[in-house]
Amino acid sequence: MYCLVVFPELAKILAGVAILLIGMMNLSAGFKVFSGGLLEKILTKSTDTRFKSIAFGVITTVLMQSSTLVSIISISFLSAGLITLAQGIGIVFGANLGNSAGSWLIVGLTNINISTLAIPLIVSGTLLGFQKDNILKGVGSIFMGIGFFFLGVDYIKNGFESYKEIMDLSQFNFVGFKGVLIFVALGALTTGIVQSSHATLAIIISALVSGQIGYENALAATLGTSVGGVVTAVIASLSTNIEGKKLALANCIFNFTIALLVIVFFPYFLHLVDITASIIGISQENLPLKTALFHTLFNLVAVIFISLFIAQIVLFLDKVVKAPKDREMDAPLYLNKNIIEYPNTAIEALQKESMHLYNNAYAMIAHTIGFNRSDIRGKVSFDEIIASKKWFSGDVDLDYLYKRKIKVLFDAIMEFSTKAQSYIEDDDKNNRIFSFKLASRDIVEATKNLKIIQTNMKAYASSSNEYLANEYNIMRKDLGELLRSIEELKLMKDENVRLILMQLKAAKELLKEKDYNALRKVENLIANNKISVTNGTSILNDSAFIIQIATQLIEAVEIIFTKEEWLEDKQSNEKLT
Repeated sequence: MYCLVVFPELAKILAGVAILLIGMMNLSAGFKVFSGGLLEKILTKSTDTRFKSIAFGVITTVLMQSSTLVSIISISFLSAGLITLAQGIGIVFGANLGNSAGSWLIVGLTNINISTLAIPLIVSGTLLGFQKDNILKGVGSIFMGIGFFFLGVDYIKNGFESYKEIMDLSQFNFVGFKGVLIFVALGALTTGIVQSSHATLAIIISALVSGQIGYENALAATLGTSVGGVVTAVIASLSTNIEGKKLALANCIFNFTIALLVIVFFPYFLHLVDITASIIGISQENLPLKTALFHTLFNLVAVIFISLFIAQIVLFLDKVVKAPKDREMDAPLYLNKNIIEYPNTAIEALQKESMHLYNNAYAMIAHTIGFNRSDIRGKVSFDEIIASKKWFSGDVDLDYLYKRKIKVLFDAIMEFSTKAQSYIEDDDKNNRIFSFKLASRDIVEATKNLKIIQTNMKAYASSSNEYLANEYNIMRKDLGELLRSIEELKLMKDENVRLILMQLKAAKELLKEKDYNALRKVENLIANNKISVTNGTSILNDSAFIIQIATQLIEAVEIIFTKEEWLEDKQSNEKLT
């Protein structure tokens, strides 16, 4: 605080940085209003090739003026399973190239009196921000963002011009390889601290225009902004799954590789800038524009060169970056706080996470009824499996597994879905999100019921009383067949899935009839002295719980596997009738 009072010129520079950062935040917030459904559709459907992925990264970054925001969105969408790692890598590569557009904008702003443009934009944006319509609020945030961006650059530029009158920093310039290393580090450090490469670029170009730093030092510091820019994306990846961490590392590979190449071949890049400037008509004395050109050129070289190795980078990351094998507590694979504001993405992430929860429950159910997952997924009949295979030694610790594989995911789904609903005004989407809460609850209840049947299932299925053992093995086979059907469902195409879901719905009615028939059958076995009354009541109780588990699984699967467009068709048909 003392320094800011004693050196008002320094205060003006820092105020400019703060104002510029406020502008970037408003700009990002404004674009988020428009990016919801549109961004998701473009991201998932228009990034299927390397060129499209890179182009998407370039265009969205130029529009949003934030490679960090685009990188964070890409990491989040990759974590949600909406894009592949290769697509995500293409997007972040393109985002780095698109980010260089900011340096051209900043150079242009330093040559004009932009404060006269900034104030009307800020005033208009503020007025629009008071409107009830979200679109108008979004436009207002964009106007305010651009206005504060302009104003911030103006403050930084004027601050350096004033600072030159009291202290000449050009005496601290360094030449040669030493200077390149020092200013690359300064650019990276500043960007890492302020969390905005644009703010750092504004400082660099303003300092260059005012003569506070030399041309080569400005280029080196500009290169450093790319290195420091990875910090925010890395921090964002800490809360994502393993795929998100891979993408953040890919971004580091891109920026560190080009930084190393440019440092090693720095004189050649200077020569390339001079040649390119002559070709496109930039004066050799126009150092700020040549700095912007340098920023674009090294990113373009990086995209052209490193994008050739995207497939190899994916293989390297898959091999090197792996989830811990000994992790006891499971964790959500697809839920990420950064995608809560994107309705379609949030819904798809919830669908995938609900399937993750089901997969954990499926493994617990299979082992509780004496089968391996390979038994369920195989083609061998359950009669053959039961006849040839002994039950596992030792009991499955259902309490332990429930806490570490079920409850932790259920809690995450409930928290995520509740927060997502607060951002969604569309009733259909809200209902869809709520349905995943119901599906998750059904899965949780199904696993809780396992505890009740566990002891009897193992003891009586292996009983010397063949009639008692037969009844429990029938329960095992029925539940095993259901699990096998659901596993087959995962591999089917949409129309077949829809047909199987209809069959599962009909199966719920058959389960009620089966419960009634079980009573008749047990009565007959008791009457003929095949089993004791105690055995009979155990069969009836456990059969009821098996039917309850099956019903809960079917109801959960109906929700998880139902496509959103099918729900829309169903709702349309209901309105017509």
